Amino acid sequence: MKILWLCFLGPVLFYQGYSQKAEIVAFRHDLRWVDETKFPNYFFYEEVRDSIFNVTKQEIASYLRLTEVKLPHDVSYKFIDGFGNQKTRLPKANPVNDYEVGLYSFITRGTVGSSVIWKLNIIIRKKDKIILTKEIAHELEYFNVSGYLTSIKWLEPTQFKDIFIRLLKESLGVLPASDEVIIIGSFDEQEAKAQALFKESTRHLLKIDGNWLSAGNFVAQLESPKDTILDFHYKEKVSWEFPKPSFSNILANLFSQMTGLEVFWEDLVTEEKKGVLIFSDGDELGISLRWVEIETTSTLSNEVESQRVVDPLLAEIYSKDRQIGYFVYTRNEIAFASNKMLDSNMYNGSQDTNQFGVERIHRIEGELNNKPIMAEYDESKGIIGVKSGKELLGVMLMENLNPDNRSISNSTLSKKKIFISEGQIGKSSLKKTKSAEWYPIYLPNDFSGMSGKICIETLIFLFFGIGNM
Repeated sequence: MKILWLCFLGPVLFYQGYSQKAEIVAFRHDLRWVDETKFPNYFFYEEVRDSIFNVTKQEIASYLRLTEVKLPHDVSYKFIDGFGNQKTRLPKANPVNDYEVGLYSFITRGTVGSSVIWKLNIIIRKKDKIILTKEIAHELEYFNVSGYLTSIKWLEPTQFKDIFIRLLKESLGVLPASDEVIIIGSFDEQEAKAQALFKESTRHLLKIDGNWLSAGNFVAQLESPKDTILDFHYKEKVSWEFPKPSFSNILANLFSQMTGLEVFWEDLVTEEKKGVLIFSDGDELGISLRWVEIETTSTLSNEVESQRVVDPLLAEIYSKDRQIGYFVYTRNEIAFASNKMLDSNMYNGSQDTNQFGVERIHRIEGELNNKPIMAEYDESKGIIGVKSGKELLGVMLMENLNPDNRSISNSTLSKKKIFISEGQIGKSSLKKTKSAEWYPIYLPNDFSGMSGKICIETLIFLFFGIGNM
């Protein structure tokens, strides 16, 4: 009789264990001291959120040996801009639940330096007793210094999902916990994006040393896989007497087309910076960068307000005796807001921004030697495209490939990511391997010497616009 009773009781106890319920009562994802442009909150993407929810439900159910795990409707999110920290505290227990779970995802820059850490805290409570509390933390490291010295986006939705699931599985013991640094991105991925823009292309290297992103002195050369194609350098503060501009009205009209603002050239220019780009073949280009002040009319009233613009929005290009070109530089910022945008709260050091970051696009348009020129740099993608009309002249990646150099235009990241230093000591020289930066440039296989030179000149013009914002 006792044997029969035990045989009956076993399945009943087994069934009762599997009829218990768990609820995820807290699910947070917060950012601190990092840029939403680099680390968008992909929980706002329903397909990413739902995929993570499904895996989370399965893993929690397996860990607790349950069949029912209740998910939240959404993931709470906060952008912490001050010194606030993430709160990892379970809400008051609900007596209806057998188990309650809290998940706290936190991407933060280190207290010192530029390293980025992704933490996941998990807390599981059975009635009034905490049965599991665990923190998993991994440093995220972008494969190139550009991840720290530019605004390139680090994570795509798939990477975001995969890393979160890895942290979850480590916290539950499904995967062994480790202190491994997770490398984000690769040069091969970036190169594939650049090459996809051409039918056939070849990688070249732009080797450059100096203050090239601020219209300062620099030296540079363009190398093919076989030899050096171009040698050139730039000198600022030249004593050239530039001829009177011959494209003033064209520049003003182009500026108006690109910005939507009506301007009058004579009233614009308040400051000017001059320099000369010198090639080894003897060719020289004089460049005049002009700072402007714009009169704009408010869209809300007839009031006229004066706005100081600190970008060299207008530029002229000269040979020794005549003007041979011009360009206009603009920068557009597009904020990608979600449908859950909230107002900021600056009093407690936190900010509910709920957006996918800001896309900054730098662009120049103009003409050089009767040919149209255009270049565009999308910071979040790290790619610069150069065109003449509809012809794609070249593509540059903002990735420094010199293994002995950790700089972008003389902003240098220390090896341990503790410091970012600015400026350069000594004269620019490509002979000093450690001081030169190497950038990949992709040119079509059928490019000519002339088109390659125009591509480089246009890139330099764009650099001057970006660096003098």
